[in-house]
Amino acid sequence: MEINIYFVFIVLFMFTSISIASNEHKKQIPVIIDIDGEVSDFLAILYALKSKEFDVRGITFAGDGWAHAASVQNIVDIADDIYPGKNFPVILGADYSLYDSDRHPYTLGSPGCTYQKSVPEGVFGKRDQDLLFGINRQLRLSKRLWYDAIKGFNITKDLANLIDSTIEQTGKKPTIILIGTATNIAIFLRAFPTYTAKIDKVFWMGGALNVPGNVITVSNDSRAEYNVYLDCVAAQELIDSDLDITLVPLDFTNQIPLSPGVFDKLSKLKSFYGKFVYKLLSIIRKVAGGDSTLFTSYYLWDPIAIAVAKDIGVAKIVSNRSLTVTCKGDEIYDGQFVKSKILTKSNFKAAIDAIVSKPIENSPFYQDFLNLIDFD
Repeated sequence: MEINIYFVFIVLFMFTSISIASNEHKKQIPVIIDIDGEVSDFLAILYALKSKEFDVRGITFAGDGWAHAASVQNIVDIADDIYPGKNFPVILGADYSLYDSDRHPYTLGSPGCTYQKSVPEGVFGKRDQDLLFGINRQLRLSKRLWYDAIKGFNITKDLANLIDSTIEQTGKKPTIILIGTATNIAIFLRAFPTYTAKIDKVFWMGGALNVPGNVITVSNDSRAEYNVYLDCVAAQELIDSDLDITLVPLDFTNQIPLSPGVFDKLSKLKSFYGKFVYKLLSIIRKVAGGDSTLFTSYYLWDPIAIAVAKDIGVAKIVSNRSLTVTCKGDEIYDGQFVKSKILTKSNFKAAIDAIVSKPIENSPFYQDFLNLIDFD
């Protein structure tokens, strides 16, 4: 009798565990994340993959940002480590901006075009981002090479297939999180304009509304931010679409800075990725010129956008449909969000006020981010 009671208990426990896991899966938001491969993107993907709120369906890569295509290997490495055997899909997108491809359609605006020239190859530029400042080979390396992981090289057809398979397998429209330029999604919508109906929401880390921009590698005295500046045509087309868009601008991310307290908490993490992130950010802390520079100019922009998309209570969101992006071929003034008399078609909103705490490391974002990366 005692054995039977134990058996019944075990069976009930198993069914309860399966039921809880099934319900958690049903609550998850299917997401596709578009990146440009730099350190902040890497940290955002790590954060997203570890977040129970998300069912990450795939990654698309924009090569017109701060890293080369081969930096996708870093994403393949962590995806195959966290989701072993899943063969996580990666789609390689454009390595040019629409601004140049529209002007020079026969060359597709080859790398090094107008706005890409603002991204340096060295000195914290693409090569440093590709290598995660020299420590990317300390990751748990996947047996898949990045070019084997990539599902085709057609951002239009392959992204359409990924969206369709997501809807078929989950019964939900995917949310797209952009943490790079809007190039890939703009190219995609040119080819498949009706697919706006198959996308639930878009969260985009980009732009500066009422604060200075961060374009510092060219003579730009505007409020331009790199994800908008590097392809202002794509930015215009995204906000002119009828998608449900939430912008996460510098106005928001600037409110959640790195701090000595954040590094103190990072230094105490015990997990593999906790220690890796601490080492990576410590290298950046050193090469960036020390605390006086780092704590005033470097932010976890893309992980913060992930936190907003997770809806964990870190942001105040307001509607703002009266914005447009400057894009007339003037490298000094292009890439700004400015007021427009014409309302955008999209349900366009912006995160403006971050919910923070003092000290900053106790803010909702840092508590969630640090807890997740410290879990193996």
